[in-house]
Amino acid sequence: MASSRRPLPPPEIESRLRAQFGEDVLAFEDQFGHAVVTVRPARYREMARFLREEPEFDCDYCDFCSGVDFGDSGLEVVTHLYSTTIGHHVRLKVRLAREHPVCPTISDLYPGANWHERETAEMFGIAFEGHPQPVKLLLPEPFEGHPLRKDFPLMTREAKPWPGAVEGEEEEEEE
Repeated sequence: MASSRRPLPPPEIESRLRAQFGEDVLAFEDQFGHAVVTVRPARYREMARFLREEPEFDCDYCDFCSGVDFGDSGLEVVTHLYSTTIGHHVRLKVRLAREHPVCPTISDLYPGANWHERETAEMFGIAFEGHPQPVKLLLPEPFEGHPLRKDFPLMTREAKPWPGAVEGEEEEEEE
């Protein structure tokens, strides 16, 4: 049965989150009707729990969690939460230092976040503190580096010596 409650508009989501989390809400935007909240890493997990457990939000679905590399400015975890009963969207953003980025896990609050966090960990090098299974999901265990970081060396951009003969030379040597 569909809920008779209407989705909260982003300005109302902002005022309620600021009332609960105060200065730990670092920024807020309305992006195409979705509330986008930047929160301090220390309050990220608490905010995700609040959005899930508070009946006025009821964000019961984690649509995705991923990372963004801003180069020297650091990294960011982006998590999109949705209420399947009310119909509003809340996107959480957490800015992290480039060196040793750590973010609390929400995989116990949103089981669907488990694989998203594992993928983000291996592709961006962001550790999710408290994750129950912090092992690689996509890449082989011996793989080194984090392929979605801007400083990851792409093999197509690295000049390496060709291991074989120069094309055409092998025929000249046989004559």
